[in-house]
Amino acid sequence: MKKIESILKSIKNIFYNSHTNITLIDFVKQYAEERRRPGEKRYQGRCGSVLTLVKHLENFGAHKMKTKNVDTEFCKQFIDYLRQAQDLHHHMKNKKRLADNTIHLKCTILKAILREAVRQRLLSENPMDYLPSCYRTRTNRTEKPHLSMEELKKMMQTECPIPLLKEAFLFSCLTGLRKSDVLELKPSDLRQEDDQHYYIYKKIKKTQQWLTIPLSNLALDCLPSSTAKESKYFASLSSARLALMLRRWMNEAHITQQPINFHTARHTFATLELNMGADIYTVSQLLGHHNIATTQIYSQATNSKKAYAVSLQNKLTA
Repeated sequence: MKKIESILKSIKNIFYNSHTNITLIDFVKQYAEERRRPGEKRYQGRCGSVLTLVKHLENFGAHKMKTKNVDTEFCKQFIDYLRQAQDLHHHMKNKKRLADNTIHLKCTILKAILREAVRQRLLSENPMDYLPSCYRTRTNRTEKPHLSMEELKKMMQTECPIPLLKEAFLFSCLTGLRKSDVLELKPSDLRQEDDQHYYIYKKIKKTQQWLTIPLSNLALDCLPSSTAKESKYFASLSSARLALMLRRWMNEAHITQQPINFHTARHTFATLELNMGADIYTVSQLLGHHNIATTQIYSQATNSKKAYAVSLQNKLTA
């Protein structure tokens, strides 16, 4: 009996020592793995951002840093590194430094991971809580690139090298769906109510939540005719050349603002809906935002509405 207890104690000590000596990079990977949704082959959303944090930690040279040894000085040095680091996105031809918002996101994720380390008693306290003010990162609320009403009309009137791309992009502009959800859309995702109005009823890929989105006649006209209920509307579109073809189409329409990508369509939907008078709560629901503060980013772009509101004061002297 004593021999068995001794073996169990040895196993427990081995497990405890291996856990307490886990490197920060392995702990971050473990954190991401535990939060990956069942059935996902790739890391999505916040988990994907966690893995880019791993790459930055590797570039920083933190391979041997134990989680239990992370302190405020380490955090300060890592933030100094991030402020000089280059963006890791492989599709960028001209490398540039990380944006302030990206640095803030990485620091927010690191703080959450270290909070988990405290919960698991690997750390007694979170070193990110004791950073001096000059190391506390903040977000810059920048205007999201979007198409104006006039530019969207130009896009509608201009031929695209790939007609199916035109339909998919305009459909995103009119529904706010992300590219990943547009490319996965099937006739079975559509519902009809009262024999008149059509709705998309679909589980969103990024958030895994179900959304109900009403479709305008313009949006319906963008959908290719399809007979098979489970076939994808835009199945033949290849993600590889979408960005290039999109830029060519933009140039044909004489739209030169940069950067423009498929996600610009989602920004366009949000901004135009707000400009046309839709309330921010409804737009937030249509976009599938968990927090209305996320939607408020788009309200910055509606200065024309603010100017109009103030102009109503002119009626006082009329």
